[in-house]
This record gives sequence, C-alpha cells and structure tokens, in this order.
Amino acid sequence: MATPAPQITDEELAQMQQASAEWQPEIEGPLVGQRQSTSNITAEYARADPVYRIKTAALPQKYSHYRTVRGDGRCGWRAIAFGYLERLLYIGDSGRILMEEARLRSLNNVVAQSGMEMFLIEDFADEWFQLMRTLSVAVDQGSGDEVLAEAFADENVQNCLITHLRTLTTAWMLTRSENYLGYMVGQTVKQYTDEHITPHGAEIDHLGMSALQDLLLNPAGFALEVMYLDRSEGNEPNMHRFDPLNGITEATIRLLYRPGHYDLLYKLEDVPPPPTPIATYLQFSSSLYHDPAQLSSQCADFQDIPDFITTIPGMSFAQPHPGWMTSNRCGIDFLTPGISHQTYAPPVAPTPQPQIQPHAVIQPQYVPTTPSSLSITPPEHHTHGLAIRTVPHVNYPAMHAPPMQPPSFSSDGPFRPSMWERYPHVQATSGNTFQTSIMRNSHFNTAHFLNADFQPEEWKPDDEYETTAPINNKGRHKSFG
Repeated sequence: MATPAPQITDEELAQMQQASAEWQPEIEGPLVGQRQSTSNITAEYARADPVYRIKTAALPQKYSHYRTVRGDGRCGWRAIAFGYLERLLYIGDSGRILMEEARLRSLNNVVAQSGMEMFLIEDFADEWFQLMRTLSVAVDQGSGDEVLAEAFADENVQNCLITHLRTLTTAWMLTRSENYLGYMVGQTVKQYTDEHITPHGAEIDHLGMSALQDLLLNPAGFALEVMYLDRSEGNEPNMHRFDPLNGITEATIRLLYRPGHYDLLYKLEDVPPPPTPIATYLQFSSSLYHDPAQLSSQCADFQDIPDFITTIPGMSFAQPHPGWMTSNRCGIDFLTPGISHQTYAPPVAPTPQPQIQPHAVIQPQYVPTTPSSLSITPPEHHTHGLAIRTVPHVNYPAMHAPPMQPPSFSSDGPFRPSMWERYPHVQATSGNTFQTSIMRNSHFNTAHFLNADFQPEEWKPDDEYETTAPINNKGRHKSFG
C-alpha cells in the first residue's frame, strides 16, 4: 500500500514562493570587461535558436567590438555611466570634462527642487566630481583608459556613481512630471520612481532610460542607441535611438540588450586607433682599441714592433672589419706575407694602383683635388699582399701633404662678399695706428702684446730726437725727451 504524500500547508507554500522570488544566482566576471570582438557573440549563439543565430551572425558586420557588463540588475545604469565617461575621454579635451563636471554640479538645484535633502547625496556626488577631475588630468597624460577602468573595477566607487545617477533621474522626473506622466498607467510619477528608479537592485527600463538621456546625455551632445537582440522578426537586431534635441550629435553610446541584460557595443570608428610606435634609432660606434696581449700568440714573430704601435687606430693585431679593410691574419698590411683573399666588387671603378715590388720603399703619391671634385669612396680590397722583409728597424719616408689649393669664391650666395674674399691674393694689413692714450693701451692696438696680430713698434731715433734743433732766445739747443 502506497504511503500518502505529506501535506504542505499554505504557510510553507508561501515561504517557498518567497524564497524562489528572492533567489539570486551567483554572479561572476568583472563589473566592466575589456573590449573584445563581436564574433564571440556569434560563436556563443551558434547552437541556440535559429532566430538568434541569424541575428548574431549579422552583428559583426556593423559592430566590431563589445564590452561585457556584469549582469547584477544594475548593468544598464553601469553601462550608460561608463559609456558617458568613455566618450568624454575619446574627445580628448580636459576642459570639456571640467565643463561637464560643472554642469553636473548645477543639477543639485534640480535635486533641491524635488524636495530631497542635499546632505543625503553629497557623498555620492563627490565621488562623481572627484573621478571627473582625475580624468581631466589623465586625458592629458594619455592614461585616461586605465584610470576609468580602475574606477569601475572598484565596486564601492561604481555603487556611488550609480546611486547618484538614480537620484538625479528621480529628481528630474519629479520636477518634470508632465513629460512622463502620459507613459504611466494607474500610478503617479512618485510611485513610479519609488518602484523602478530608486531601489538599489532595480534595473533601468525604457522610460527611465529616456529620462537619463534627457538629463545626462542630451546636454552633452551624446546620442544613445539600443540594439534589441530578441525573438522578434527580422535578420538583424532591432535598434532604438535617442537623439539629442538640438540635432547635433557629437558622439554615440551603443548598448546591446539581451533579455534582462545590457552590454556595450562599439563600431569600428568608436574604437580609438592604437598608438603609433615611435621609431628609435640606436647610434653606436665600435671601439678602436684592442688589447695586444690577447693576440700576442698570433703575432709572436714580430717581436721588434713597439707596443705603442698597437694603440694606433687601424694598427692593432686584431682583425679589422671585413667590410672596410683586408682581413689579414694580424691586421698589419705592411708586415704580412702575401695571402690571397676574397675580392669584393667596389661600388665605383677602382683607381689603378702602382705595382709594388718587394724590398722597395713605398713613396706615396698625391693628386691635388679641389673641394668641388672631392669624393670619398670606401677602401678597396686587394687580392695580393705586401711581401716585405721583416727587418728590425725600417725607416719610412716622411709623408708631406700636398699644397693647398686656394678656395674658389663665388658671388652667387645671399651675402655680399668683401674685398678680402673676392681677391684671394689680397692680404689684410693693419691700418694706421691710433695714437691716443686709450688706443695705445688697448688690446685692439696691433702694438699691444695681447693683440692677435701683435707687431711691436720699431724704435726710430729720428722720431724722438731732432738732429738740428732750433736755437731759442738764450742760444741753447732745444731738446726733446
């Protein structure tokens, strides 16, 4: 015989129904996530209802990215608040952010007109104003995105921001009840705000979103688009748009609505381009010093070479760079035997080199060149070595520089040439020496030892003493000095 089922009283049934209504699933994920491709939404609905598959497949064609918002019943408020501040950042004007802060401060008058006590909302409002001042500084430093993401990652901060938006929306609707009363059936504006706006866990609906658009986004010149992903007919999600009243749209905040949840949507033009990497050029030079002790084993045959020769650039025992000098075994061309090396084709036709005979003293030859025809080419690579006897002491002839050619002068430049430039054979000579006492003691006087063209005066007795002096009245010679 079957045991009868226990009877459930009406009181127990009411408790079970209340517990079911109050149950909330465990919510995971960030409050506001990072931007990601909308193709992830298409993959998420790949095995869902055919209506959702068709609409999500068309979503990436218009919207490139989306940002997840935690679905805790306040996702709509959080998404609009984040999108509003993000659009201000992308404008890139710190003064504009401060202007919006001043406008939000002026909304305290609306709160006072609605009958609310200001001290109840001061802490929430200060959180808004402090964040906007921080963003105004960060936008000039290029760190606005990091500051905004950090603020919305703090649950206490974003709770204050959402609470302040709820308070402003309630005060706005109470002071302009005639604009919203026609959309309410069987209740007043006060009853509507107490039930759908003010409660902490109440999600924003279409009417509340319209009021928030009027007080927050409309004066800023921001439009609001909501894409509804539902089971309605069509191959694309339905879109509802809230445009500014003046018809001038400076930016657009886009939301993706799925039953009971809001996320942020972005078109490709809404996403700022990544910063262009700055090209960095590293300039360096190779050291010309080589320690001769490290290569002494390779050149042990040359014991008579003084140590100071190895400190001269290009005269060390280390092998030189293969692109500039011949890679002989010890790096000293005039002491190495003839070794065949690989020949590299120079960029220009090489100049014919004189035939070098062993045991012969090399006499350098110079060809005078003018500055206009002077060209520098990389050294050539020879396929022969210089075979010279390794004698203890070798006397090399001194090399004299070729005579300098006078520079060419041209009058085509923008400056008027002086006579000393125009005629190279003319040399400057010192002018007449001033005989004043100031000039005589000045370094501008060529007779002064500090003058660059110092030329001592030559003492002339005839200038100081007269050989035939006139006779005065007393019959004596007049002397000078």
